[in-house]
Amino acid sequence: MLPVCALLEALPEPSRSLAWLLTFAGLRVGELLALRWRDVDLEGGFIRVRQSVYEGVFDDPKTKRSRRTVPLGTQGTEILKGRKPTVCDPESLVFAARNGSPLCRRNLLNRQLKPTSEKLKLEGVTWHWLRHVNATLLDSVGASPGTLQALLGHAIDMSAIYVHSVSADSRQAVQKVEEAIGPKWTQVPEWSEPVTNVTQ
Repeated sequence: MLPVCALLEALPEPSRSLAWLLTFAGLRVGELLALRWRDVDLEGGFIRVRQSVYEGVFDDPKTKRSRRTVPLGTQGTEILKGRKPTVCDPESLVFAARNGSPLCRRNLLNRQLKPTSEKLKLEGVTWHWLRHVNATLLDSVGASPGTLQALLGHAIDMSAIYVHSVSADSRQAVQKVEEAIGPKWTQVPEWSEPVTNVTQ
């Protein structure tokens, strides 16, 4: 089993769902914590990155290219389906504390991600580390540099890629990453309400 797989399986919620999605989709943690249900299309299998959040303050994404549409694979879609409430306000955050405010990345890092990593003897694990894992996996499954840059929201030389093929290539690359990392999300316990002391 890959070390990252052991970590993803061992994490408690809500860090578990966050970490799976960061690894599958390569988002920045602030982009994922700012995600609202209006930006999630479960039927189409994609999310739109429109905002980022840091220390409870919402802002535009890091760069112009960071505003992007990111395809979801089967497992990423299942994670979000499992989180979606029956009655859903499109403006509500996908990952939120009980009072609706954004989760605190620092508290989740210190209270869930780091302790779990230390138990598994994994060093240097941060939320950004999971983004690097995604980039490494994309490269290992043969994603082109242009597809990788588009998915990660980096500035790119548009002449290096065929614009019309990015969407299909990106979706295929994301699905290959999911297949490479396993297990099936349906084998992972369902989401439970976040513990208050890690969300504030």
